[in-house]
Amino acid sequence: MAFQKWQVGLDIQNGQLCALAIQRRRNGWQLRHWWQHALPHDTLSHGALQCSQPLLAVLRHWRKQLPRALSLRVGFPPQAVMQRALPTPSLQLREPELGRYATAAAARLFPLAASELVLDYRAAAQPQPCLYLTAARQSVLQRWLSTLAQAGLMPDVIELTSGALALVGETLRLSEEAALIHQLSDHWLWYLPGEPETASGWAPGELTADSEPFRLLLSKARQLWFSANVSAGLPAGMQPLQPLSLLQFMQPPLPANSGMFTLALGLALRPEEGQ
Repeated sequence: MAFQKWQVGLDIQNGQLCALAIQRRRNGWQLRHWWQHALPHDTLSHGALQCSQPLLAVLRHWRKQLPRALSLRVGFPPQAVMQRALPTPSLQLREPELGRYATAAAARLFPLAASELVLDYRAAAQPQPCLYLTAARQSVLQRWLSTLAQAGLMPDVIELTSGALALVGETLRLSEEAALIHQLSDHWLWYLPGEPETASGWAPGELTADSEPFRLLLSKARQLWFSANVSAGLPAGMQPLQPLSLLQFMQPPLPANSGMFTLALGLALRPEEGQ
């Protein structure tokens, strides 16, 4: 069997770094590495990574534990992006026309010059044909890439952490009546498999059953699955997620709290473009 690179997910949050590496085997995925480290609670500011000597020291120490050749996927905070959906034109567009259409739409929809933005887009056919646009500031993305490069880390994929959570939910094949929630130190993420238009997103603060986002998004869910990368108790009415159940080959030592690695696992599972 051909050698497979480690697929490494790196989840950097205020207060905590979680990383996990997997490798494809003939009959599934093997856990090759996991690591976590405390970080300052001001590591991120509105989604922008604050480069510091302590953070670089942590990242450089971690890099030494990894093989030279790897496929690195890094989580990007949803607070740092702007997203819009717009109907696709009646004429079925293909590249490069689709790209030009997305760029022209971004110039109208986002309050920044095109030269200041990094733009991504994806077309969806359900429930109605539309184009989902995601834009981030060039300066914010470059701050992430510069910090990682100083630690010897070159990402193959930058993925929204909300998208990483959605990938875990999709891989687990959750019921359309379920909801998946991941609590972080200063915000929480959700994934709703039965809501294609609002399948994933985030809300500030701590998840509470009486908060407006919970009432609007999650009150109709019949199953509530919960994980966290902070020391959080299990909210009433929720079931603990066991994300490492997606891996077929593991050996001790294993994380005491596998829910801390939900996003890192989603990032590691994320295929590269073109795969």
